Amino acid sequence: MTYEAQNRQEKTISVELTLNEALALTGVRFPQNHQLEVEVMQKIKRSLEDQFIQNNNRKTIQ
Repeated sequence: MTYEAQNRQEKTISVELTLNEALALTGVRFPQNHQLEVEVMQKIKRSLEDQFIQNNNRKTIQ
């Protein structure tokens, strides 16, 4: 596979969520725990940031 073909592919990340976290992302509301949705969004953002930092470090090391 050429470098150009690799660039066209979608990059993926993995984030492990609890059942309630996944439900919160689909729009299910938890009136007693609104913080759940906020926390799961933060978890995803941290994972994205970690992936971005790792990719940048790889480019500078090579």
